[in-house]
Amino acid sequence: MKKLYQLSAFLACMVPILLLSIDASALPVFARKYHTACTTCHVAFPIRNGFGEAFRNNGYRFPAGQDEDMVKEEPIKLGQESYKNVFPDAIWPSDMPNMPTIGFLGKIRAYTPKDKVSGSFEETKIVEDLETFFAGTITEQITYFGDFAINEGGVEWGKLNLMWTFRPGLNLVLGEVGITEKMVLLSARPGWKRDGYTTTMPSISRGAEIRYAGDTGKSGGYSLSAGIGRNSTEDPEDVGNAGDSKYVRATYKIGGHGLLSGVGGTHGIEHIGMDNAITFGVNLFNSVKGAQPATQEDLAGLTNTVYSADIEATYGALRILAQYAHFNEVLDENDKSINYGKRTAYSLEGDYWFYPWLIGIMRYEYLKDDYNGTMKKIIPAVAVMLRPNAKIGLEYVNVSHDRKISSYSAPTSFQLFTQVGF
Repeated sequence: MKKLYQLSAFLACMVPILLLSIDASALPVFARKYHTACTTCHVAFPIRNGFGEAFRNNGYRFPAGQDEDMVKEEPIKLGQESYKNVFPDAIWPSDMPNMPTIGFLGKIRAYTPKDKVSGSFEETKIVEDLETFFAGTITEQITYFGDFAINEGGVEWGKLNLMWTFRPGLNLVLGEVGITEKMVLLSARPGWKRDGYTTTMPSISRGAEIRYAGDTGKSGGYSLSAGIGRNSTEDPEDVGNAGDSKYVRATYKIGGHGLLSGVGGTHGIEHIGMDNAITFGVNLFNSVKGAQPATQEDLAGLTNTVYSADIEATYGALRILAQYAHFNEVLDENDKSINYGKRTAYSLEGDYWFYPWLIGIMRYEYLKDDYNGTMKKIIPAVAVMLRPNAKIGLEYVNVSHDRKISSYSAPTSFQLFTQVGF
């Protein structure tokens, strides 16, 4: 009765303004490989639970050397195991997946912006996407994954990554790398692609990243990642652009599943592997030529140095996420000698699981600089997991924008999302 009362009260407030769901990085290929549900690694795809983080830190393999026992689709052997004993006089043996390592995410988005003149919500835009994911593992060291989308505009390339696992917790990644925005449950973001929040760090186009993660006893853990790559706003063929951008991210988790073991701690919601824990993160990004925040279409300006911090806390059915970012410069894109000063951005989000399949979200965002002005966003939302691989959601994005010099602007809008992964 208590849950039903909470649910009724929440929906009474949300019915006029219900909400949506997020661009995904969940990989259906692994669900088929291990014959397991998406909830093994995700509280709600694509957001990883504690075990999902450990799976990633182990090079997208089961922790504690259990991967070979857990695989249900045995790979095809390429070469004999005995070749290892005579190497380098023979090629080191390998394997390959025995099934197509492809997954799909069908998405339909209904977007209704508020008309700036009439103030009404009249025109609705329907956007359809079919995202194609490919991922897999080769022997105990190599992992590959990438994606591209097919929509009315044609084919849009996403990313391609190759990973080498030196040992569990130590990985080298080549391709599209960078500081990943903390995934949220829905597409509650001001940008037009994944991770486009006000606190999003600048991105690089291609580069290399080293990742290291470990446990701190029976629960929790730590992680460190550092990368270098090309500036996404500069000519990719420019020789001087190869190592223009650098970044580092460090996290420390208290309680919950180990970042490497995937076990330990206590569950808040056992059926989706949501563990009680608090994680602290810090980030630093530097670009010599000036970079733009990743996937921001409603913000202008480049920056050289950004640092940020985030806290994620989960307890029971509640998840709290706070983020803060400080941009040392806001440079004019056409004349980098013009500096509009510093930028401050922060966000606060609260998520509540009424049931393992029904989540309410409330998010607040704030950004201020002397180029874009002051932007505030209040984003209430609700998401429904119809099935472990099917999600529907509705959000309302209320935007308050006191513009300065830049003409960029994000409208207030309703957005309805549906996603099915297979």
